[in-house]
Amino acid sequence: MKKKIIICGASKNLGKYLAEKFERNNTVFKLGRSNQNKKNYFSCDFLNINELSKNLKEIKLKSKKVDGVVFCIGDSKKYFKTNDDIFFWKKSMETNLFTLVNFINVFLKVFKKSKTKIIVISSIAGKEIINAPITYSVSKSALNFYVKIKALELIKFGIQINVISLGNIFQKNNNWHKKIIKNKNKVKNYIKKNVPTNKFCNPEEVFMLCDYLFNNKNSNFLGSNIVLDGGQSLK
Repeated sequence: MKKKIIICGASKNLGKYLAEKFERNNTVFKLGRSNQNKKNYFSCDFLNINELSKNLKEIKLKSKKVDGVVFCIGDSKKYFKTNDDIFFWKKSMETNLFTLVNFINVFLKVFKKSKTKIIVISSIAGKEIINAPITYSVSKSALNFYVKIKALELIKFGIQINVISLGNIFQKNNNWHKKIIKNKNKVKNYIKKNVPTNKFCNPEEVFMLCDYLFNNKNSNFLGSNIVLDGGQSLK
């Protein structure tokens, strides 16, 4: 049976990949920051409550219920690492935490009676100290804890929310792809040193995990943080 799924962050990279994969057998509504003239695609600033509300209401006109949501929005700018001042803290918290807070608040108002499974894509930087900007790591940690606390409230409305924390994920044109083009041996040595499985995570693994969590039989996951990192956070 076809599911109705919203992919947040569907304009590029992992979000775009997941949208295309789910679209093969489901009805997918895509929300992204860029403007794209595609079916069921909505350009959206997740920090703008009015714009977010307008888009979700348009989706509700097409589908009264939503079975699943993948929230795949975040950013770790290089300059966050060397400029540890309040401006960059604010930018990182807005992008990696407040976008989800806004989405959840608006989603509850628009789809309050829709029994939905929400998957938030996070990072192991929010769980362990790794080579990541401090602002990014702390904002992802806050994101993870927000989901954990919010899960108890949302389940009262039949909404189940969980986190998937990713390690190093590789796909064409993403940051790791660009690093490999620039210095393949350096990347190879980094992965060998830090990842016990000695390989990248790939988007297909993320899709399979999301698809599993969306399965109606998998109803006992709540506030969980599922790690997909090749064992990196075990070291």
